[in-house]
Amino acid sequence: MSLWSRILHAVSGDRLNGEIDEELHSHVEEAIASGRDPDEVRRTFGSILRQREASHSIRVAGWLESLLADVRFGSRQLCRNKVTSVAAVLSLALGIGSCVAAFRLIDALLWRPLPISGASQLYVLTHKMTGLYGKPAEDGHWATPDFNLMRDAVKDQADLIAVSDADRTDINWSTQDDMEKAHVAYVSGNMFPLFGLEPTLGRLLAPADDRGPGVAPYAVLSWDYWNHRFGRDPHILGRSLHIGDQSFEIIGVGPRNFTGTEKGTVTDVFLPLSMNRFATRDSVSWHRTFLMLKPGVDPATALEPLRQHLAAVSRAFEAWSGFWQR
Repeated sequence: MSLWSRILHAVSGDRLNGEIDEELHSHVEEAIASGRDPDEVRRTFGSILRQREASHSIRVAGWLESLLADVRFGSRQLCRNKVTSVAAVLSLALGIGSCVAAFRLIDALLWRPLPISGASQLYVLTHKMTGLYGKPAEDGHWATPDFNLMRDAVKDQADLIAVSDADRTDINWSTQDDMEKAHVAYVSGNMFPLFGLEPTLGRLLAPADDRGPGVAPYAVLSWDYWNHRFGRDPHILGRSLHIGDQSFEIIGVGPRNFTGTEKGTVTDVFLPLSMNRFATRDSVSWHRTFLMLKPGVDPATALEPLRQHLAAVSRAFEAWSGFWQR
């Protein structure tokens, strides 16, 4: 018997049982009609119920029949206890939805690589220092004047990108009564172009926006912040946000899949590096530095010379700034 026939029989179980009973009774009647003793015929065939079950198991896909029986039983129980069933279904739906949302967030923030062009050519710069109790330690934060010197020193082979930590900052959109918290990061003007990112709305920060302190009071919103805070309002461009006594004009919205460079944190607002009050201070290390090799530069041969060159420039800066601080 074909698999398809067994599947059809599993769906129409009552009709199949009727056909089997009819067939068994016809065999019994034929034997009696041929002159055999009725009691002997019935003893020969045995229990009709047992014969039906044996024939039924041959003609039906048993696993499918069990599944259908479980489904029927479950549906009857659900219909019998409607309130409990609805509560259970809603609880499962909320649980599954929250798990999926959490997984997507973790995947975006912790596991998935940065959605940028040239990610394989991107490196993080750190420097060794003396930590607590005189133990050697490694630090990834730099002073902006030191960053500027290193950037100019390797500009023929690599680009340096500065990105601060996305700290929770008090911002407001109109008056002090409208204050709220947002994750704000200061970035060098070359970050968006070097990462190959395109705006969703308006424009992104550019190298010209990082000319010097206070000359580019502009801000770019992340797509996520624009979405949940402003409902993707296309008229957000030109509005002003205030941080302390500084005002910034919204010039654009970033791409949807870019949440910043800091794992575990979704950046809400990007501001020019030079707009931070620490950008001119030699003694304050406050932002991270990324190195991106220029196209055609081989990491195998270029990284070690670049590392030594950058270390020499940084040591010279530290010696110079230390001299002027004495």
